[in-house]
Amino acid sequence: MGSTEKPNADLSFLKKEMKRALFGKGSLIIEQYTLGDSFYFIESGIVEVWKYLDETKEEILVIGDLVSGDYFGEIALIDSAPRTVNISAKEDSVLYELTREDFHRLIQTSPDMTLTLLKLLTARIRNAEQRENQVLIQKNKELRLQNETLEEMVKERTAKLTQSLKIIQEDLETAKTIQRNILPLGLKYVAHLDFGSRFEPMSEVGGDIFDVVRLEKNKIRLFLADAIGHGVQAALITMAIKAEYDHIKHNTQNPADVLYALNQIFMDRYGKKSNQFTAVIVDLNMEESQLTYSSAGHNEPYIVTKDGIIPLAESGVMLGLEKDVEYSNHSLAFGLGDRLFMISDGYLEQENGEGILLGESKLLSSFASAKSLDLSLADTINLLMDDFHSFRGDASMMDDVTILGIGTTY
Repeated sequence: MGSTEKPNADLSFLKKEMKRALFGKGSLIIEQYTLGDSFYFIESGIVEVWKYLDETKEEILVIGDLVSGDYFGEIALIDSAPRTVNISAKEDSVLYELTREDFHRLIQTSPDMTLTLLKLLTARIRNAEQRENQVLIQKNKELRLQNETLEEMVKERTAKLTQSLKIIQEDLETAKTIQRNILPLGLKYVAHLDFGSRFEPMSEVGGDIFDVVRLEKNKIRLFLADAIGHGVQAALITMAIKAEYDHIKHNTQNPADVLYALNQIFMDRYGKKSNQFTAVIVDLNMEESQLTYSSAGHNEPYIVTKDGIIPLAESGVMLGLEKDVEYSNHSLAFGLGDRLFMISDGYLEQENGEGILLGESKLLSSFASAKSLDLSLADTINLLMDDFHSFRGDASMMDDVTILGIGTTY
């Protein structure tokens, strides 16, 4: 707002899903402290963003103007918390409105839209402090002109910086909600097989992404990817991974071909600018009692049978490093009573307070405990996570952790 560069994007593609609304000069579009459920895109006109400094409504702070092409109100579509600002029409304005109900429908059906919105939110996060600081500079000038004391100036600046941090946290929470909405969390069955998952990012958003889809009546495809890095940057990469993977997962014959196609797409569209990630894809053919998998630098999945634990150790080059990389398919038996577990490297690479690595031996011990207790697939995943947190104790998580499990009873 003002002279600050606003994180903007062409949202005109949403207009066909939105309702046209007219607001006359001086009319209030959003009211502070009230609940909201609408997102707005400005077709024409100017709106002013301002707020009360406290609930007495005795002092106001003018934040700036929004013009044609700008958007506002997106957080209210996901979070039912009260509005934090007022927005009123500075002149006759034409807006387009998207309700929370329509938004939830779109976000479930359009991964590309999810990626666009997360990029916008991330841009807001990166610019929030600069935007707030500009407001503070202007406010400090006014305070100096009014000969107010240095103590009052410091108090005002501190209050606004706190507000800026609050905005950043709110945006991160929104990004977290969006990321979790595109993951198949809570799914318990795929075809006739038990399925379970746990996703625990080390911060609000994470760099792990996964998918499970039924390709045919007796064929299931599982996908797990881990972007380099953490936090918002890694989360952006995962949104791109999910969007590109969704375009090819149904019409690519085998896991190795999917990895090859995904690598080519990322090299062509995104280049080598910190867009590297590991991935593993597993196809289960239950009619033929066979498992086929291919890995791109990802740590190995495990098959747990009634007789033992089989690591799927073959691995290729991670994705996003170079073009024309060929990946290999590997097949082995997978039948009634077998279970497959796919785990991100954040699990194995966790350290405890003494700097000791969790490692594969601890994981295999947890699998053995689950087998001896004859645990269900869901309870096995819970045991793995309980053992993980028990091992790390008070130490911070070092990376995102994801566990996928699929199979039947032993």
